[in-house]
Formats: sequence, C-alpha cells, structure tokens
Amino acid sequence: MELFPAGPDTLVARSENLPYSRVDDSIIAIDSDAGYCFAMNVTTARIWDLLSSPIRVGALCDSLCGEFNVDPETCRNDVISILCEMKQNGLLREAILSQ
Repeated sequence: MELFPAGPDTLVARSENLPYSRVDDSIIAIDSDAGYCFAMNVTTARIWDLLSSPIRVGALCDSLCGEFNVDPETCRNDVISILCEMKQNGLLREAILSQ
C-alpha cells in the first residue's frame, strides 16, 4: 500500500538535518528526537545517497536499474516500498524544486 502518491514524476529527497554515518557499505541514520536508529543495507544506502538532492522517482529507478541487475518493474515496486517505509519513519520528504 502506498503511503503517498509516488509516481515516476514525484520529486523526493531525504529529510533534512538527519544525522547519519556510513559503516562499510551500509548507512546508519539516527533520529534522536524520536529515539530511533535506522540501518540501511547496500541497496537502501544507495537510494539514500541518491536522495541527497531532490530527484524524481522515475530517475531514481532508472539510475538503480543501471547500477543493479534488476528489471524496471521490480525496481519500481521495490523502490516505492522503500520510499514508503522511509516516509513513514520520517526519513523522506516530498520535495519542491525552487523556480
């Protein structure tokens, strides 16, 4: 179930001011206000890296399909699932490009 309308043109970015640290190929993000620590595997860490500036979901999927051996439909489904989980946990925001 999608928690927000995430189509290919949806612009997303990671939440601002959330401290994180790279540990080998993984990332640990800490939400000290909520008291949570989030561990990200290699794939999710790559998504996190790509979310450093606003990016469209379609471009995010295109990039990941080029880096990982995955078909576009599987990639989109997996990315939407990860983005929804990130959004639910306060790690993701819908972005607006300044004109």
